Amino acid sequence: MLKSLGKWIYNNKFKTFFAWIVVVAALAAGALGLGSHYTQNLTISGIPSTNIQSTLQKEFNQNPNAGTMKAVIQKKDNGDVTSDSTKADVAAAIKKVQDKYGDDIKSIANPYESDAVSSDKTTAYVDITYKKDANDVPRKAIDKVMDIFNDKVKTSDTKVAFTGSVQVHAFEVGGPSEIIGISIAFVLLLVLFRSFVTAGMPIVSALVGLVSGILLVTIGTNFLTMASVSQTLAVMLSLAVGIDYSLFILNRYKTDLADTNGDRQEALGRALSEAGASVIFAGVTVIIAVLGLAFAGIEFVTTMGIAAAFAVAFAVFSALTFLPALIALCAKFIKPATKTVDELAANPSKITKFLTGHPWTVIVSVIVILGAVALPAQNMRLGMPYNGSLPENRTERQAYDMISDKFGEGINSPLVAVVKLDTSKSSDENQANLNKIADHIADMKGVKTMKTLSVDKVKAATLQEQMTAQAKQQMAAQAQATGQMPTQAEQDAAAAKMKAEIVAQAGRKYMVSDDGKYALMLITPKKGSEAVETTNLVNKIKDYSDTTKSKYDAKITLTGINAVNLDITDKLNKATPIFVATIMVLAFLLLMAVFKSFVVPIVAMLGFGMSLLASFGFTTLVIQEGFMKDFFGVSKGAPLIAFLPIIVTAILFGLAMDYEVFMVSRAREEYKKTGDNDRAVTVAMQDSGPIVVTAALIMIAVFGSFALNSDPTIKSLGLALAFGIFFDAFFVRLLFVPAMLKVFGKTNWAFPGNKK
Repeated sequence: MLKSLGKWIYNNKFKTFFAWIVVVAALAAGALGLGSHYTQNLTISGIPSTNIQSTLQKEFNQNPNAGTMKAVIQKKDNGDVTSDSTKADVAAAIKKVQDKYGDDIKSIANPYESDAVSSDKTTAYVDITYKKDANDVPRKAIDKVMDIFNDKVKTSDTKVAFTGSVQVHAFEVGGPSEIIGISIAFVLLLVLFRSFVTAGMPIVSALVGLVSGILLVTIGTNFLTMASVSQTLAVMLSLAVGIDYSLFILNRYKTDLADTNGDRQEALGRALSEAGASVIFAGVTVIIAVLGLAFAGIEFVTTMGIAAAFAVAFAVFSALTFLPALIALCAKFIKPATKTVDELAANPSKITKFLTGHPWTVIVSVIVILGAVALPAQNMRLGMPYNGSLPENRTERQAYDMISDKFGEGINSPLVAVVKLDTSKSSDENQANLNKIADHIADMKGVKTMKTLSVDKVKAATLQEQMTAQAKQQMAAQAQATGQMPTQAEQDAAAAKMKAEIVAQAGRKYMVSDDGKYALMLITPKKGSEAVETTNLVNKIKDYSDTTKSKYDAKITLTGINAVNLDITDKLNKATPIFVATIMVLAFLLLMAVFKSFVVPIVAMLGFGMSLLASFGFTTLVIQEGFMKDFFGVSKGAPLIAFLPIIVTAILFGLAMDYEVFMVSRAREEYKKTGDNDRAVTVAMQDSGPIVVTAALIMIAVFGSFALNSDPTIKSLGLALAFGIFFDAFFVRLLFVPAMLKVFGKTNWAFPGNKK
C-alpha cells in the first residue's frame, strides 16, 4: 500500500500540494476563528488541596482560582515608601485602575490600610483580585493595570514589579529557539547530503507538519484545558521527529535510486514501503508513549500528551505525503547513493571494527559511564514551577525577590488551613479547640506567622456597634443609679476596655462558616515553596490532622500554592513508576512481534533504562545542584519540575525506540538475506549509523535550542531531552545495542517460527 502511495504521489504531486493547502487553510481558519486559550496554571482534581476549594467557594464565598496580582512597590536606597508623595501616587494609581477596570476587578487593597508595608518602610504591595478565574482574565485588564502602576508610581527612585496567578508575562508563540534548532538542523543535513535543495527538503516537510499540528492543538484549547507548556512540547517534538522522519525516507530514496538504476517513481515507491513503514512504526510508538501519559490520571499531563500526539501524527503524515511530493518536484536535484551494501560490508570504519572486535569492552564502558552520570538522580527533588527560579530580568522574579527580602519568602505562597468542625459542639468550644490547634501549628518549625483570618470588615463593624451600644447602656444605667454621668477618665477606661474586648473577640476568633461546619486559618511559612523546610511543614500539619481528628473531631485540609504543588508532586511520583512499567511491557511485546526476537527487546529495554537514568542524573546536576549553571543559563538551583520525569520518560522512550527500529531493522534485513550476523551488524553500523548520528544531532539541536529558553520549565524539559537523546543515541543505540547484537550472535534472531 505504501509503495502504491509513493508511486501515485510521484505522478500527482500537485494534487498532493493542493490537498495540503486546503488542510492548512482550514486549520488556520479554525484557529483564528476560535482563538487560543492556553493556561499557565498547572492544577489537577482528585487531590485534597484542590477538592477542598469547592468548600471555600461554597462556605466562605472565596474563589481560590480567581485571578490575582501583586503590584510590588519599593524605594531605592532605603527610601520611605510611606512618604506623602508615594502614598498619593499609589492612591492615584488605585483610583485609575478602579475607574478604568472596575468591571474586571473584585477588590484592590491599599497597602497603607491592609498592613502591606515592610517594617523598614521601603517596600509595599497592592493586592488586586479579579472577578474571573486566572485563566479567563482579559489580557487587556492585566497589561493596562501594570501600565497604570508603571505610569503613576514608577520613578527614578521607585521600582515597581508584578506577580500573581494571572499571566503577568504574556505567553509568546515561537521565537529564537525554533530558529536556532532549524538552522543547526539545516547545516547538519547540508553536511550529510551536500546539496542545499536536498538539505532543505526535510525541514520544509517538518515545518508543514509542525504548522498543521500546532493549529489543530490551538483549536483544541477551546475544548480542553491545556497548559501553555503543551504547545512548547508539541512544537519541540513535532519539529524534531518531523525532520528525522523525513531524513530517513529521503536517505532511503537515495539508496533505492541507485538500486533501480535511476527509476525515480520506483525508487519513491520502495522508499515509502521500506523507510515509510519504519516511520509509521516509529511514529505510532511515540504517539502511544505520549498518549500513555493519560495513565497518570492528571489532567494537564494528559492534555500535554494529547497535544504532543497530534503534533507527531501530523509530522508522520507530512513525511509520508508532503515529502514524497517534494521529492517528485525536486527529483533532478537528488543524487543516488554512491556505495553498495557489499562495499559497506567490506570497508567498515575504525569504530565499527573496534566494536565488532571488542564488544565486551564497549558494553562495560557504556554501563560504567552512564551509571556514573546517573548517580545524582538519587538526590533528585521534585516540585512545581515558582517565580523564584525565573530569570532576574522577569518582573515576576523581581517581585518575588522584593517580597521575599522584605516580608519573607513564605508570603509568596501561604498555606490555607480549612478545619472541618464538630457541629455537635458549641461555638465557644469549637473556638477554644481552634485556638489550641493554632497554638500547636504556630510552634511548628518552619512557621513564620499564624493568622486568624477572623471577621471581615462588615462583621468587625457590626461587633463594634454592638459593643458600643452595650457600653452606652452600662453608662446610662450607672448615671441613673448614681445621679451623675461618668467622668471623662471613667469613659476613657470604658473605651479602652471595649477596644481590648473587640481585639480579644475579633482578633482571636477564627472565621467560621455561617453553618458552623468549617473554619479558616492562614499559615505563612518562613521559606518558599521550593524549600525542604516548607515541604516538611506541610507534611507535619497533615500528620497533625490525624491528632486533631481524634482529639477535637476537627480535620485539617491544606490548600494554597504549597499544598497543591506538593499534592501534585505526590500524585505524579506515584503515577510515574506505573506508567514506566506499562509502556516498557507494551514496548517489549511490540518489539518482540516486529523483530521476532526475545533478545532484541530485552537489550532495548535495558539500554533505555540506562539512558533515562543518565538523563535524570545530568539534569539534576545542572538544574537542582547548579552544575555549570552559568553555561546552561540556570538562574537559581531549584527542584526539578514534578512532571518532568513522566514527560521525559514518554518522549525519550518513543524516540529511543525510533533509533532502535532504524538500526536493528537494518541488521535484521541483512541477516535475513545472508544469515551472517557479523555482516548484519557491520552493515547496520555503516548504513544506518551515519543517519542515526545525523538524526540524533538534529534532535539534540532542536531540544537543546529550547534549553536556551529563559523559562525554567521549558529549559529543564529541553535540557533533559537533549541529553537523553545524546546518551541514548551515541552510547546505547550506536554502541551498546550493536555490541550486544555481536555478543549474542544468531541467538538474537531465535524465535518460534524463525528459520535457523
